[in-house]
This record gives sequence, structure tokens and C-alpha cells, in this order.
Amino acid sequence: MKQNCLTRESIKSKAAILILAYADYESLELALASHAKFTVDAGLPIYILMNGRRTYDTERTCAVAKRYQSLFPETIKVITDILPQKPYLAIRQLFHSSLFSNYEYVIKLDDDVMVLTPDWVDKLIDTYIQSYEQEGESLAYVTSLVNNNPYGFKKLIDSSEELSEEYYTRMARRHLVGCAPDDNYNPYRIMPKETIFDGGFGTVWQLGYLGRWIHEKTTLQPEHYIELARNLPVEEFDSRKRYSINCMLFNKALWDEMNNGGVDDEFMAHVYCMLNKKKIYANLSVPMVHIAFASQRDEIRDMIPQIRDAYTDFLALPFPIALCGNRQIEIENRLRFLEKSQKHGIAASKAVEKVRGGIQCYQEHGLKYTVNRTLVHLHVKR
Repeated sequence: MKQNCLTRESIKSKAAILILAYADYESLELALASHAKFTVDAGLPIYILMNGRRTYDTERTCAVAKRYQSLFPETIKVITDILPQKPYLAIRQLFHSSLFSNYEYVIKLDDDVMVLTPDWVDKLIDTYIQSYEQEGESLAYVTSLVNNNPYGFKKLIDSSEELSEEYYTRMARRHLVGCAPDDNYNPYRIMPKETIFDGGFGTVWQLGYLGRWIHEKTTLQPEHYIELARNLPVEEFDSRKRYSINCMLFNKALWDEMNNGGVDDEFMAHVYCMLNKKKIYANLSVPMVHIAFASQRDEIRDMIPQIRDAYTDFLALPFPIALCGNRQIEIENRLRFLEKSQKHGIAASKAVEKVRGGIQCYQEHGLKYTVNRTLVHLHVKR
């Protein structure tokens, strides 16, 4: 679909930010805190699509989202009326709903991505306009510099003498990359220590300790990270590789165009771009933080309190970042939730037993006897 006369204002008038949230409430708090500082005045609504319910972590994540909605009711909206499902399908249902009927452009962010500068929205939009003017309908989407991301990690190492020297002398090692031994697109293979693989399931995705290291060098030093990125260029990402999408600005129509019957939206985007020779551009002067891939979570999760402390100072918000920053209270809340869930489970089990007994009674004694016995149990009849 031809996009005519694109300007920053024309895109902003038809754009929304979308965060798909599931169960990582601590990371979502950090992400939303960064938006509270740098996004709520950018002129775009922020939608948080809840894609999980009924467990402690998912309900806690929803509570975090609703807290920030209460803090910024004109900007942040929480969506809970779309049933949890595969992420691609949940987002497609949202895009086809009346709520999104007037939006043509979407900035999709992971729920553990933090933004660091007040101009990030404008710079991404400007990058989209410039890339579209150059590539036309061949443009798929634009993205930013994300530190804990295979592509962003390599770019940071390549562009910083300080990081490069420490990485290659102390941190680098031979390592495995790839998706699976027999994967058609990205099979397992061993990389030499001199090589950083920047495609999907790449170097930093595989090695959680490198995620910790890049957090120490960038996330925990946000001013330094911003300065590192300040003069980096806009460049094309090789769409023959799988890009680990933490941030993307795209025309909403892309979501349907890349539908190949699958449910893994990142892989679907990769296949679509590769087969159709679509273009991906990254503005490397827009720094962002990605907390952790699922493959890294156990190695990085203990850094959350440290990151929260650093950003309490950096963001200087007039309210706490966390809904509950006390670990003991958090554990008590979890235990209460489990206790309540257990009581409900016991009640449900007893109800099932009663129904099963009623069926057996009907099969053995007939309808009249079963009804009489039921009335007796309900104290309606003696």
C-alpha cells in the first residue's frame, strides 16, 4: 500500500505504541518507568495488551500495568478483553479490532525494553520516513540500538574501543549459536571467539554472562550508554539473518502481510523479509535497554534490584518504580495467592466429585431417586 506524503506529524496522528505483556512484572515496571519519563509526552498512546492471566505472575503483571494506567490515564491503556493466545494471534486480533481501526502505524516494544531519551519516538519516525523515501514499499520496519540484542550487542562492541578491547581480551570465547541442530534457516554451529554472531539465537542470546556484562557497561551507566550511541548512524540490517525484534516501527498492514500460517511472529517476520527482499533499518543513535531473553533470564534476573536502584536515580520520578519493592512482602503476597488458589481448587474438586456422584446415582437409581437425594443434600427436603 503506497504511503504518500509522510511527515512526522502525519505518522504521529495515526500511530500507537504497543507492549505485549505476560508475566515478567519486574521488567515491565522498569519499562513503564522509562516511558513515564521519556514517552508519555511524545504524543502517542501506549497500549499494554495483557496476554496471560490467572497465575500469580500474570496477575501481578496486570496489576503493574494498571498502576501505570492510573498514573497516566490519558496515555496508558491496559487491554484485558482479548483472550491470551500465541502473541502473533493476540496482536492480530487487536489490530483487527475497532480500538485500532484508526491506527496505521505501530511501535511494538517488548515488555522488558527501556527507552532512554526523550526524542526516541521522533527519531524512529524520522528514520521510517527517510527509509521509506529511499526504499518505498520494500521497507518492512525500522528499529533502534538495543544493548542486550545479538545485533545491538555487536554494534556496541564494534563502535567502542573500550568495549571492544575488554570483550576480545577477557569476555570472548568459542561458543554455540543457532536455533537447533537441524534447523533449515539457522542450524547449530560453533563460532570462534573472534566472531560475534548478530543474527537470531546469536552470541549474546546464547551466553547469559555476556548479557550481564553489557548491562554493567551500558544499562547501569545510562548516561555513558547514551553518549556511546549519540553519533552512531542509521544502517540497514541484513534481512537474510533473523533479527531479534525488541523494538519495531512498522505499517500495521505488515502484520497481515507476513502471515504464513505460523504463530512465531519474529520468525514469520524473518521469513517474510527474507523471501520478499524487504528492508530493515536501524537507527543506532537511539539507545534502548533490553533486560533479558528467556534463555538468559536465570543468569540476569538477580540484576533487577540493581537496575531498579540505578534508574530510581536516573529517571528521578516522583513515585516509586515498583508497585512493591520489598522481597519479603512479595513472597507473602505470592503465598496468599497460592493459598487462595488452593482453596478454590479444593472447592472445584469437591464440586466435580458431587457432579460425578450425581451421574453415578442417576445411572444406578434413575432420575426420581437422584432428584430426591439432591433435594435432601440441599436441605430442601427431609
